[in-house]
Amino acid sequence: MVIIELTNLYTLFAQNILNTNSWNPKESVAIGYSPNGAASENARINGKNHVGEEVILWEAKPDEISGADGGWNTDWHNIDHNTTYRFSVWLKKTNSNHGSSYLGFYANNTGSLTLTNTYNGNPYFWYGDLPKLNRWYLVVGYVHKSSHTGTTHIGGIYDGATGEKVRSITDFKLKNTVTSVKHRSYLYYDTNTLDRQYFYEPRIDPINGKEPSIDALLKINEHAKLIVTYDTASNQTQTFYCDDPATCSPDRARTARKRKQQSVTTKTTNELSDDFLDAIRIYPNPTSGIVTFEFEEKLIENSLSVKLYNTASILIKDFGLKKELQFDFSEMASGVYFLHIHTNKGTSITKKIIKK
Repeated sequence: MVIIELTNLYTLFAQNILNTNSWNPKESVAIGYSPNGAASENARINGKNHVGEEVILWEAKPDEISGADGGWNTDWHNIDHNTTYRFSVWLKKTNSNHGSSYLGFYANNTGSLTLTNTYNGNPYFWYGDLPKLNRWYLVVGYVHKSSHTGTTHIGGIYDGATGEKVRSITDFKLKNTVTSVKHRSYLYYDTNTLDRQYFYEPRIDPINGKEPSIDALLKINEHAKLIVTYDTASNQTQTFYCDDPATCSPDRARTARKRKQQSVTTKTTNELSDDFLDAIRIYPNPTSGIVTFEFEEKLIENSLSVKLYNTASILIKDFGLKKELQFDFSEMASGVYFLHIHTNKGTSITKKIIKK
């Protein structure tokens, strides 16, 4: 699921003007970042990003007062007004849609302009509610060079599970007096103390031909196949990316319904996976801790991958092929998880695990 060529790693890190090395869960401050709101509303914690990697997140924890509720303004960073810059950050909101999420910037010397050359002293690429709760989104805004004459907005919000651009947002441009900018991302006007907003990997990338692509930031394999799964009642349960399209198939429930409607009597490829349904044993399920997955030999011999996803379609674990596997759910959030087994018959099997 996660593919980043080694040759792109240097670019990913070298291009970013911002530095998050000071994001330390053990420290109350983050050098280079001025908290938005009270100190109690801002923290750095250990967590997982949109592809399940262990990372340090910035956590916004709103109090019951309506106002600034978490996030940051960075220090000033020197730039060249003859260059276009891309501002981005990963955001995830949990619990409710109280308040609003923001991504914006500041430019010195009254240098933040709309694409029609009007001064805007409080420029935001976007603010509002993310499309869905409990889901990572990459928010991307562009500040074009001072000589820019176009009026098309190319910034957007990208779904961290599917990689799709789900919303367009506002672009700006630089006045020729600008010498430095700030990156800012906030949670504002949220009075629900149970809400949390998480921030990850803020960036300012100069657009000079060396910047990482949006696909590289998304870390989604562009050749992967998006699979939609359904339950037996025809309800969509989730979507997820399959690394190797040759091993993926549509969901079994939907294919089974179509097969029934067409009165097919021959044994289809998806029917072959029925032979494996009883070849998996998962216990305990529901669970609050370690779960054991046992696979019969016939399934191991015909399987290509075994992967665990959450309901947001984020890859949690890519297992090796063994007769017995274990996974510790004790530190995982309560809810539903899915174990996907892809076979060399071109089929897939999905099993649900419930974390109490």
